[in-house]
Amino acid sequence: MPKGLRKVVVSFEKPHLTHFAGVYLIQRFCQKLGLRRLLQQHLRPGPRFRDFQPADMVLAILYAIIAGMDRVNETQILQYNGAFQRLVGLDRFPDQTAIRRFLKRMTPAHIRQIARVHELLRQRLFDRPRKRTSLLFDIDSTVVVIYGRLIESARVGYNPKKHGRRSYHPLLAFESRFQEFWHGSLRPGDAGAATGAKPFIQVCLAKVPKRIPRSRVRFRIDSGFFGRRVVEFLDEEGYGFVIVAVERKTIKAEAQNCRFTKMGNGWEVGEFRHRPTTWGEGKKHRFVVVRRPIPEDPVEAKQLKLFKDKRYAYHVFITNLEISAWRVYLFYSPRARIEKHIRELAYDYPLTKVPTQEWIPNVTFFHSERQRRF
Repeated sequence: MPKGLRKVVVSFEKPHLTHFAGVYLIQRFCQKLGLRRLLQQHLRPGPRFRDFQPADMVLAILYAIIAGMDRVNETQILQYNGAFQRLVGLDRFPDQTAIRRFLKRMTPAHIRQIARVHELLRQRLFDRPRKRTSLLFDIDSTVVVIYGRLIESARVGYNPKKHGRRSYHPLLAFESRFQEFWHGSLRPGDAGAATGAKPFIQVCLAKVPKRIPRSRVRFRIDSGFFGRRVVEFLDEEGYGFVIVAVERKTIKAEAQNCRFTKMGNGWEVGEFRHRPTTWGEGKKHRFVVVRRPIPEDPVEAKQLKLFKDKRYAYHVFITNLEISAWRVYLFYSPRARIEKHIRELAYDYPLTKVPTQEWIPNVTFFHSERQRRF
């Protein structure tokens, strides 16, 4: 055997090689679902193109997203990758101009049709791998920073990281147990977190199979949605919920003065009944308080996103669940996983990369991204 380095020849001349080979499994999955046929049936009348059917354009966008193309102009590499085109069953891949033109020709009716296809697929896969008897929804909003002054509906609003930047402010809902993207709605950047929250929740509930009782459907919701309309709607309709309370003087005073039970490691829990004065007359709701000693480490203490006094940091929730105060906290805590889902949409898939300057095409692209999550 010869010792030491030997001459190694690296060649890129084979025409049938591609580093996108894994997309073949995605294409087989879409084929098994009959996705192209569903798009052909429901996307009518689709935008007309001489060389591409509307269903093929949607599939091309979907495959590009899964292949890691963050922006429409990055799909140029797929035009010259014959192996990729054969893997996904396309004679050729549309160029970036064709993709943008297709998106700009979409109408609100087309968006509803694409959403309908997503819903049909979700229904088909709902009871797999096993039948579901309950649902747990995590709902949140996120800020999508938009770079460019001419992007339609990109407006200055709440933006904790890029103050003064224009943005979109979508609402997102995930079914927690199966980590399923249940529903999403793209909104202008100046929309408040709770703007349209009740109709959004109603759309989520309309997708729940009737065989699942309301008592088996629960929500975990951030403080941005804390308000009379959401709380009383869920309570009156019989859906369980835990919502983070906002920091108001009356709520803060009640939280600090309620009776606490020690839980260990310095943690304590308590509860009180209260109705914010701005909600008018009506039922008092149950509030759960969990407090912990403020850490001595100033860095760790600064990371607490709660209201604090000199000794304790507080979590306050409003809920209608008939479980102990400590179990309410344990029930809500895993909701932190929704941040992982949002980061995945933002960084691994192009939620934050709008393809055009127009609102309707960007909404279409947003719903195409939803297809990736079925």
